[in-house]
Amino acid sequence: MVSEAEVWRILSEFNSIKPVEFLQQIDVNSMGIGKVLGFISCANREVSAGEISDFMEVSTARVAVLLKKMSDKGLIVKHSDPKDARRVLVSITDEGRTLLKEKREEILLYAGAIIDRFGKEKIEDFIQACREIKSIVEDVERAQNSGDPNSHSISSDK
Repeated sequence: MVSEAEVWRILSEFNSIKPVEFLQQIDVNSMGIGKVLGFISCANREVSAGEISDFMEVSTARVAVLLKKMSDKGLIVKHSDPKDARRVLVSITDEGRTLLKEKREEILLYAGAIIDRFGKEKIEDFIQACREIKSIVEDVERAQNSGDPNSHSISSDK
């Protein structure tokens, strides 16, 4: 069983590399704007703000703020649905398509360099380890939410 001191040492070492910062460089879905542009582009049609909210699993208020920024930057065009004025329809502009293409090329550059350096097998092993970590975290959360007092197995160094 891992000790509390070992857990803190490993977490400190892991956090020192700031994983969120560099992993976002290769995650097209981590970018709010990129995620919206990708969704609209793949839909190949006008989409509603509600559809974007459902896809991103965020509130419609948060989507509204993001869409305003994107509209101000000329990445999308918004207008009311002629059949239902309460709905906002969104389409991607040429500028939006250009930005999406640039972001995807950037992601391919970073991800390609990582795969080239480590090799496919090590990357696939890393992905599998991440899946297992996610599963463990979900198990611990489920156990904690159910009131299970044995929801973790970390020994305390005293």
